[in-house]
Amino acid sequence: MTVIARLNETHLSAVIALHHDVLADADPTLVAGETDIFFQQHLSDCGQIFGILDQDTLLAYGVLGLPRPGDLNFGADHGLPPDQLKSVAHIDGVAVRRDCRGQNWQYKLTCHRLNAARTDGREIALTTVAPGNVASLINILSAGMIIRGLKEKYGGHRFLMRADLGKNPMPHQTNEITQWCPATDFENCHRLLKAGYVGVTFRKATSQSAPDIGWLPLDCT
Repeated sequence: MTVIARLNETHLSAVIALHHDVLADADPTLVAGETDIFFQQHLSDCGQIFGILDQDTLLAYGVLGLPRPGDLNFGADHGLPPDQLKSVAHIDGVAVRRDCRGQNWQYKLTCHRLNAARTDGREIALTTVAPGNVASLINILSAGMIIRGLKEKYGGHRFLMRADLGKNPMPHQTNEITQWCPATDFENCHRLLKAGYVGVTFRKATSQSAPDIGWLPLDCT
């Protein structure tokens, strides 16, 4: 059984080290780097960090952002009114040690953070995902977050993703989907979003390429 624990200041150096290990292997257009101060603040001041440990060795972590008034808030990208920003939680960065991948830990850490955000009283969870970051995109969609926008951010394209925490995520069968397009077909993604569609599921193409995204009108989700 995978045990997910809330981390504290004693884990800060391990979190930072794992972050830099993952960045060293990653395409910089797909993964955003964070500062040491970001991790320190998210251990207590404006968030929580959860980890998977083998005794004292950190194998994976996931960051939950709980923005305070005046903090950077992803709700601005979604056009949320000021009175809703206090209800926002961020599903921030995640990292899994290379030799521990393939165990569904990113998905489990995402679900855990969504539940922690609910417990904190937040009503809206937001995150950004690079369309070409296949593992992250699949895991975030599988956890019930949906694509609500697409914009240039962090040096590349990013899907703007949202989950309304007062509702249970609805699984969508492929035969329900009215539109499909590759995640990296930005022209079609923009067209569908402008027409009122949201991305709710995926189907895999090949292991090397981004998946196809399944789209439904927002009022069908």
